[in-house]
Amino acid sequence: MNEVLDPIASPVLRGLLEILGNAGTPIVIVVDDGEHFQWVYASAPFAALLGYKIAELYAVPVLATISPEQRAMSQALIAGFRDGRPTPPAIELVMHHRDGHPVPTEFVFSRRTVDGRLFYVALIHDVNSHLSLLEADRHGLVGALAAGFAHEINNPLTSVLLNLRSLRKQIAANMRPELQAAALRCVDDVTLGAERIASNVRALQTLATRTATGAIDLAAVVASALRLAAPTLEPRAHVIKKLAPVRAVTGEESRIGQAALAMMLFSSSGFDVEIPNDANQISVVVEERGEHVVLEVSDNGRDLTPEETRRAFDPFFASSVRGAGVGVGLGVARSVAATLGGEVTLAARPGGGAVITMRLPPAP
Repeated sequence: MNEVLDPIASPVLRGLLEILGNAGTPIVIVVDDGEHFQWVYASAPFAALLGYKIAELYAVPVLATISPEQRAMSQALIAGFRDGRPTPPAIELVMHHRDGHPVPTEFVFSRRTVDGRLFYVALIHDVNSHLSLLEADRHGLVGALAAGFAHEINNPLTSVLLNLRSLRKQIAANMRPELQAAALRCVDDVTLGAERIASNVRALQTLATRTATGAIDLAAVVASALRLAAPTLEPRAHVIKKLAPVRAVTGEESRIGQAALAMMLFSSSGFDVEIPNDANQISVVVEERGEHVVLEVSDNGRDLTPEETRRAFDPFFASSVRGAGVGVGLGVARSVAATLGGEVTLAARPGGGAVITMRLPPAP
């Protein structure tokens, strides 16, 4: 164990760390003195994950164990934490193996200040071999929405659309001109409905499928998420959309879409679906504010309780009111945003309700 831990270590803590290490749990503790990160403790499984022995790992700078592509983002995260930005419940990082290959991981961590120094304690999941906490959270989110869709939609829907197009051609070629207009309107209405179903299925597939990181149109991603969330949102409130053209952000379309959905579903849970009210409103705004690209979801529903304000970002949070029936908290949104160098905040809305704001840096 690194001597940095000695001033705060107790026999109980030492014993717990040894138990976790012996159980094969990758765990690390690092200290931030305001300028540098230093190793405090690393378990043998974590060192082995990166191809080191413990003594060898301690000789490597902490940030050097992070993939070069993510070091700048990591430094921005650290700067935000030093300034008091909330810590997400989990964050995905690509670590740098000793031999140079990337190791995708998820850190579930917390931070504490001791004697003026900031300590981070993290449990690490190798996402190549374990279903991560965030991945399980996202699976629950997608599953909640997918329940409203019939199984195996695509094959029969493709057949329907092909036959509708064929029928339109036959009507145009064989039906008397005075009857064509009404018949074509009917065919076009059915085709439009079928294409809307196909669009929703594509949006769901995009949401559920991992994609490469790249430049993403946040307004387009939010529009797709809105189509999927509409069956949940619209019975509860009138949805106001203000999706302005914005600069691209860097990320995975599926991850950002899942974060947007988590925000929308949390907002919609502020209304009682059994008591419809024409005054109920959910506002979804995408715009640029200063140096950030912003998604803001607000509502005039129930006021936030102290517990909801405190625990809304906990994974799988579900109160008796906000978040009820959703099975996920806003932690998925905060973790996705933090991984991209952004943040998600929750605040009471003036006049009642809640405001959830995601700020992301634009792509370089």
